[in-house]
Amino acid sequence: MTSDDSIALLTIIPLWTVVAFRTYSRHQRNKQGNPNPGQDALLWTFLALTIGATLRLSPLEHLLADITGIRDAAVLPKHLSVMASCLLLVGWVDSAVPPRDPEPRWRKLAGIKPRLVFDAVTVIAAIITFGGAAPSRMAPNGDTDFINGQYGDTAGTAYLVLYLVPIGVALALSAALCSAAATRNRPGAYRRCMQLMAIGCIIGTSYPLYRLVYLGYGLVGAEFPLTGDQFDMGGNLLQIATILPVVIGSSIRGIDLVARGRRNRRALIQLRPMWADLACVLGPDKIRTYLAEGTTPRTDRWRPRNVYDRLDERIVDISDAAFELLPWIDEDLPARALAAARAHGRRGDWAEAAAVALCLRIARRRAVDGEPHARPSTVEPLLELRDDQEANAAWLCRVSFFYTSRRLDEIEALLDYSPEKANA
Repeated sequence: MTSDDSIALLTIIPLWTVVAFRTYSRHQRNKQGNPNPGQDALLWTFLALTIGATLRLSPLEHLLADITGIRDAAVLPKHLSVMASCLLLVGWVDSAVPPRDPEPRWRKLAGIKPRLVFDAVTVIAAIITFGGAAPSRMAPNGDTDFINGQYGDTAGTAYLVLYLVPIGVALALSAALCSAAATRNRPGAYRRCMQLMAIGCIIGTSYPLYRLVYLGYGLVGAEFPLTGDQFDMGGNLLQIATILPVVIGSSIRGIDLVARGRRNRRALIQLRPMWADLACVLGPDKIRTYLAEGTTPRTDRWRPRNVYDRLDERIVDISDAAFELLPWIDEDLPARALAAARAHGRRGDWAEAAAVALCLRIARRRAVDGEPHARPSTVEPLLELRDDQEANAAWLCRVSFFYTSRRLDEIEALLDYSPEKANA
């Protein structure tokens, strides 16, 4: 394996990792009956690019040459794979850009018909002209260099123009589309994804120009200012600078989903003690379901499937239990509990969380002991949840922290404090 192969692995390994992960995700989506054509299109894009990048490795080039008897047997499939991946990328990004009326005129160039016509013409022309290209140069270390072999060769230069120009056009369109998608979406993971991919595509447009300038020097018989090794190193670095931002950008949403799943799992575990304690006040049907299908602490910790739905159900159960306990909460208990929490040194949201936890614990104890309803009882909802599961989970985790803490006993001992005393 040559030094160029070692550099190529810096892009090949991440690309195969992305392909493997997206293939597994596609299998899981199809298994659950939730196909996603957009994610599938991105998978084919990366698969085509990965195949093209892998065919750069000199052992594979030599293997294909030995099998077919053609010295440059790997070159045309490699180039066609890269061309296909760039044009597929345009289609995927175009479908991901939110519509706007009116659209800029250049957006029509990314339509499916212009892309297919342009792709068909350039691919057919490239296949025809490839036969007249000069053979690759063989370096002393065994590395094959096709582009350097076309330096000064008219037919080879014509072939590489048909290969490089579509790549440059596709990357320029992709950069513009990614920028449009980023500006038309709210701040978040999706915008960061498109911004990184736009950076990669913008850098990528310099790669065809870099190669074409080199070929232009050869056609006019001038000497290129860089040596062959320096020229190859510049091309390798441009490829790395193009591919890695695209790979990282396309993975941001996946990374965000994994991070969100970890947060949901952590919340599921943290809410379990309070949820299990309050479940006894729910209706008989709910308790029967819990006994038949309830999860164990081990399941909460190690079962990654449906974490979002399980957390959502747990939040609803806690909210329902809090509603069932309202008759046992004195009208002034929330204010007294808040005053006690502040007297204990809690401030802001932490004081409110401690007060809610204290009200739930007292009400649950009264309900289980069979005490009569409070007179008068509170009519205000104890838990005010939002239409945001992550915010609800974070808030209830604070409540659960106090509900299962010995500190709550200390706060309960301070219930004689009045709001006026606590605010004094």
